[in-house]
Amino acid sequence: MDSMFTNLPHFLIGIGLLLLIIEVLMGFTTILLLTLGIAMMLVSGLMYIGILNEALLDAFIAIAIIDAILTLVLWRPLKLLQKDRAPKEVKSDWIGTQFDLESDVAPGAPGTARFSGVVWTVKSSSAIKKGATAEVVKVDVGVLHVQPV
Repeated sequence: MDSMFTNLPHFLIGIGLLLLIIEVLMGFTTILLLTLGIAMMLVSGLMYIGILNEALLDAFIAIAIIDAILTLVLWRPLKLLQKDRAPKEVKSDWIGTQFDLESDVAPGAPGTARFSGVVWTVKSSSAIKKGATAEVVKVDVGVLHVQPV
């Protein structure tokens, strides 16, 4: 433990790099590790060039202040980067499933189907009569798109 206090800048840069590596391995899921790692590395640099004393309390205060500033500055841009803006299409093993319709289905009039206790809305680009066999070609949330078999 003596080496941490005698080589505090080395210790801070090592821990800062470790936090950045963990953040990269986690896929930038937490912003805290990124800002904390950068803050530790900046404080280590300030200690190396002599702007900041190599005291543990000074290091904690400087890390807290720099981390708070980085969090305020980087929070919104990093959150925007984490959002997936592409529309998601539901991947489902329902595609290819064939079943008998419980109601008539037409392009403007969706029907219904029951699977596993769930009532699905059934849509089709062509008219299909009740009792006919239909095949699922696309799945949206709560909606089965079908075609006649």
